[in-house]
Amino acid sequence: MPAKIKTCAPLFWSTDLGIDYGAPTLPLRALLPVVGEESSAFFERQDRIQVGETLQLIWCPPVADLNGWNEQPSEIALSHLLRVRISGPAPEPPTPRNALYQGKLRYRFRVLSCQPLPAALRAQPLEQHAWHLPLIESGQDCCLTWEAIGECHRAEVQGLIYLSAYRRHETYMELFIEEADEQLFGLFSVHLGPGGNDYEFGRRLLEGAELQAIRRALEIALPLKDSQPAYLSP
Repeated sequence: MPAKIKTCAPLFWSTDLGIDYGAPTLPLRALLPVVGEESSAFFERQDRIQVGETLQLIWCPPVADLNGWNEQPSEIALSHLLRVRISGPAPEPPTPRNALYQGKLRYRFRVLSCQPLPAALRAQPLEQHAWHLPLIESGQDCCLTWEAIGECHRAEVQGLIYLSAYRRHETYMELFIEEADEQLFGLFSVHLGPGGNDYEFGRRLLEGAELQAIRRALEIALPLKDSQPAYLSP
């Protein structure tokens, strides 16, 4: 069985593309990395990027890139899944935002493929053991992280359900779900916390405690809406 490819979401995508990010509208086509060409992004040290390795990267438009899908859920439909090969380190761009990049690592990579994220999620084959919802220990007991959530929100984008939730200790979670024949299938699980960030792909039928936890989250989740007006053009 081939090794599973690692998935990362860069901290920031490079902005030195000659694009006026202060313009009232931005061309999506000019922002999106091009297959066959080189691009770059900033990563956390804990991502442990290696020169020569092949990765899956989540690309988001500018607002979601900086603030998250929960701030601009419409940009889920415009996000893409890239497969890239790391070429090497890249210098920081000479921009006024350099303070944001201090302590971050910038890498160049060649884009091997680029697919809209919702389509990539829906196209996954059933792989029941691809991943599982994270567990936490409390004393001598264990429970699912999604069983002990605080603030929770949801959005529906192109037939998919997006859930986001916070827990204590700076833990943040996201889950993409598809509902079919009264069953829930998990497609993409994100867990961000002090211990590291995990991005897990694979179509799984949610069952048992996982199903109960996610149905409960869906019941209490508040609807998301964009925090900023539309600004992207084709």
